[in-house]
Amino acid sequence: MRCEEAQELITALVDKQLPGSERASIEGHLKDCSRCQLIYSQELELKREVRKAGAGLGAPAELREKILHDPRVFAQKPTRSIGPARDARLYLRPALALALLILLVLPVLYMMRPAGRPISLTAFETHEKIVSGELPIIRAGSPEEIKEMLYHSVDDKFAPMTYDLSMMNLKAVGGTVREFGGRKVLVTVYEGEGISVTCYTFLGTERDAPPGAEIFFAAEKTTNFYTYSRAGINAVFHREGKLICILVSKLPLPELLTLARSNAQPTPPAQPPA
Repeated sequence: MRCEEAQELITALVDKQLPGSERASIEGHLKDCSRCQLIYSQELELKREVRKAGAGLGAPAELREKILHDPRVFAQKPTRSIGPARDARLYLRPALALALLILLVLPVLYMMRPAGRPISLTAFETHEKIVSGELPIIRAGSPEEIKEMLYHSVDDKFAPMTYDLSMMNLKAVGGTVREFGGRKVLVTVYEGEGISVTCYTFLGTERDAPPGAEIFFAAEKTTNFYTYSRAGINAVFHREGKLICILVSKLPLPELLTLARSNAQPTPPAQPPA
């Protein structure tokens, strides 16, 4: 099976709508194709997030009452006998009301939802999901394979930052791709003895740094490093050209900052406008 054929069937596989022969064929393909496996894991996560969001939605009481008492949806009780066909149509009106309720309410509630948090803060949640096993990653045999897999997953637009964390006995074991606020984020996971570091790479600017972060300027790198923490998890944010890197871990903040500074490339000076 080719990748193009597999990718057309991934959504049906996630929805458990494939017959046995096709399911066996695509599952066999996924075992040997890390790129399609990555797409499959993203589809699974998207379905979980949609289900979670839908479970938390509810219609405001005032809007619900207005729809349920709209005569265009629920006709007045007939005063004379009606034929079977019209009687059947009346029974369909509650279903129509429910459909209208969903169509009207969901967009309103979606627009009322608070704006998404910046990537720099959402990175904490993703790191916790990876560590707990709630968010699966695609494991690969070498850092080069991980880099190539992630690079191709964003149509070769940018590559993940590859760090040498051997000084902490950490090595890259896998990765995944996430989408936050419409932006693709490449996630590389490093593991060691009881230690895990998650590296996020995405296109951005220093305006993506979290508010209130402490700033350290490294003169030898001509780079600002932003450090911040939440619930015992630490993070270091810095920019390299058009790319942003965030390291997240339970490592002590000074050690995490040292890792970031030792691996960061010097930031080139800003070019004057043409």
